[in-house]
This record gives sequence, structure tokens and C-alpha cells, in this order.
Amino acid sequence: MSRKRRLWTSSITQIQPNRLVTYGIDQEEIIRSFSYEEMLFLLVLGKKPSELEAAMLRYVILSHCSHGITGQSTLAVRMGADTGATFLHSAIGGFSVGSGPYHQGGLERAMIEVSLARESGDPEKYTRDKLARNEILYGFGHRFQTLDVRARLLMQLCEDHCFLKNHVACVKMMDRILGEEKGVHMNIEAAGGSILLDLGFPAEIVALIILVGRGPMLAAAYMERLNELRQSGRFFPKISVYEDLSHGT
Repeated sequence: MSRKRRLWTSSITQIQPNRLVTYGIDQEEIIRSFSYEEMLFLLVLGKKPSELEAAMLRYVILSHCSHGITGQSTLAVRMGADTGATFLHSAIGGFSVGSGPYHQGGLERAMIEVSLARESGDPEKYTRDKLARNEILYGFGHRFQTLDVRARLLMQLCEDHCFLKNHVACVKMMDRILGEEKGVHMNIEAAGGSILLDLGFPAEIVALIILVGRGPMLAAAYMERLNELRQSGRFFPKISVYEDLSHGT
């Protein structure tokens, strides 16, 4: 008795003899005429974005490109170079270390926060109630900047392009309340997250934005550290993790 095989199917890409089609668009057309953000939008949301949608997605991706070397994710990548690990393994370590809600995982958590505020039906009450309970409002505050310059620019670009939809309007209102009550303002994750929500991106997959946005920075940090190690001629250097008290009185 023969058993019928169940085939895996997908509505994303169709493979035909000498031809690839993604959501009805020939792969050759995508390669020739799509920008990177248009391709990303197509794959995730199943349609080619408008010029405005592509521009807003591009702004969010680019806003994540540089974040200094003090972040735990970048430090992990540099530590990988110290041990002689490849960039791939170092980057995986960096993305894993940074995945918590207080670092790179903050984008997803901020999107959830803004969504909950809007879905509550009264975002102002939602925000004030959380403040009264002394609870964290993810996506607000920054450990170095009182005003996250990236967040301010993203909101200005929303104004410039008249991209003032539901979640962007919600996060701007939350920002006003937090500024008045705590002197705290939105960071890049609340700003970028609200834009992504209004573009239709689900919070569950926005780590993708972290991967494509911050990946080049991690590569740059890895190569910088690797060059330092090559010049010194010594990998796996000693790291001081405690104060030397041997000469104390």
C-alpha cells in the first residue's frame, strides 16, 4: 500500500524551471529594480511598499546603524574577536547577549508597549496608570541621552512626510506625558517601533530590523578589534575584572 507524500508548500516563493517568483514578482525584476527596503517589505508583508512606506522603513533601519561600543552586544562581539572566534560566531553571540528587553530586544518590547497603550482605548490613562504604579514603560528613557537624537529625528521625519498615523500619534502623546511627569522621553525603539507598527510590521519578527540595522556596526566593531589584536600580536589578552588590592596598606 503506497502512502501519499505530503509536500511542503509556501505562498511566498514559487520555484519554476529556470525561474523564481516571489509574491507574483519575478526575481529578475526584484534584483533589477527593488531597493533593499522594498525587498524586505515585500517578503515580510507580501506587497511592494509605496515610496513613503519604503522611505519610513529605510529611516528606521538606518537609525539603528551606529550605537557606540559600550553596548553589551558590541562588547560581546569584541570579546569574540579576542578569543579568535569568527565574525559569524561573534555576531551570533552579540545578538544573543543583546536580546533582552533593556537592549536590542527593546524594539519588540516597545512595540508591544505602544500597542497595549493604543488598544487600551485611552493611551493617556494607560500611561499615567503605569507611572502611578512605578512600572516600566518600555521604549522611553536612555542611559546616556536625555533626548535620544535618533528618536527626535524619526518623529521629525514623520512630521515632514505627514506620516502621523495611529501608533505614531500614540507614542507622541505618551512622550508628552512622560516628559511632563518624569522628564523622560522616547528612545529610538519607541519611535522606530511606532513607525513599524503603522507600516504593518508585527512585533514578533522585528528583531529582523536589529539584524539588518545593527549588523554592519557589529562587523565594523569586530574588524576594529581584530586589527588591534593583529597589531599587538596577541589574542586572548588579560582583562581586569577586579581592583588589584595587593599593594594596599
